Amino acid sequence: MAENSLRDKKKIATRKALAEAAFELAAERGVDGFVVEDIVTKAGYSRRTFANYFSCKEEAIANSLSLDDYLESGEQFEFSPQDHTPLSTIEIFIRRSFTINKLKRLNHLISLSWEYPTLRLYVTGALMEMQDFAGRNISEEYGSDYPKEYYHILIGAVFGAILPVLDESFDVNLPEDEEQTEKNNEFNQYMDTVFAHLRKGFS
Repeated sequence: MAENSLRDKKKIATRKALAEAAFELAAERGVDGFVVEDIVTKAGYSRRTFANYFSCKEEAIANSLSLDDYLESGEQFEFSPQDHTPLSTIEIFIRRSFTINKLKRLNHLISLSWEYPTLRLYVTGALMEMQDFAGRNISEEYGSDYPKEYYHILIGAVFGAILPVLDESFDVNLPEDEEQTEKNNEFNQYMDTVFAHLRKGFS
């Protein structure tokens, strides 16, 4: 059991290292400015190892904000259905998971995907995985307490409010650094407004 756990952790670390190297190269050179060989050289792995995790450099770039980050955060959320609603649970998940670094990474990935259409499909897929992860955990926690469509509508509403900020089609300034507190963090103020509106419709 311990050996399997160690192997899984090693796989996650390898995947993260390759994805991070791909993102850094994309940020430095643009998506068209490097090849897979550059990724494996930067990360210190072989081309064969890369092929075990990703089909192309675009997939690696999009996975630089991996679900492992959210899984780790999700494991810290110990909620009881008696103490919380699905809405309050997803609010805590969003506020804890969407750190300044993750917000900036998401914003950068989405910007890159608009500049390089070959990346767009993979970034969209990564965003959908994130949304599915949140929806799955909420529905598993509360089960038949709410209708199935409730969870779908709730998650869609929350992420539908966040994505226009990340792709800059809605004008909300993302925080620049960790020094910004909730009071002067425009994104957190925006999320206060979002959840205030949602609480009127999602009890």
